[in-house]
Amino acid sequence: MSTARAVPDAGSPEPAQDSVADIRRLLAADFARVLRQTTGGKPTPRLRRLMHLTLPAMQVAILHRTAHLLYGRGWRRSAALVADLSLRLTGASLHPGSRIGPGLFVPHPARVAFCAQAGLDLVLLPGTLVGPRNWIPLDRPITADVPRLGDGVVVGAHAAVQGAVAIGDGATIGIGVCTLRDVPTGTVTMLAQRQLRSTRPASEEGHAA
Repeated sequence: MSTARAVPDAGSPEPAQDSVADIRRLLAADFARVLRQTTGGKPTPRLRRLMHLTLPAMQVAILHRTAHLLYGRGWRRSAALVADLSLRLTGASLHPGSRIGPGLFVPHPARVAFCAQAGLDLVLLPGTLVGPRNWIPLDRPITADVPRLGDGVVVGAHAAVQGAVAIGDGATIGIGVCTLRDVPTGTVTMLAQRQLRSTRPASEEGHAA
């Protein structure tokens, strides 16, 4: 599935109005993803499965899907309140207008900020920033200059994706990388390794050795 199909039409930043049934299907996919990631796909007793609903990753998903439903129905102030509750409870701030496909996974939501469009199986690691150059308040409509992420994208810890960029399917934004340009499908972006040099004179280094 291409990036263009994984996210809404670029000419229409407003998300389509989801029904309650749509939200339930999205949450079921989010829950399945959380179970898969935390149990390795092994059979799990029913009670233990239900306990996964209390994990931060599921709290982020539940609160965002709820806020997005309210946003799509025009109740933006209420949606902003739910999004703010998510920030206070989990540490993750997801704009209610952000349309995210099924399988959302935010394992450690501390300092996660997201204002964009994304396909299925999105992974956001701690400290990530994904959004336009000028951040949009939670009660304001989302604009067309937000990043657009394809399916299976992973945004690494303390990484940033800013501006009207397109991130292809299966791409990984590495730890600490700031992306301001489009990233092709299946690409892994990484920080260049820096060579460390000593500032001490060679004579001192030899004496220390």
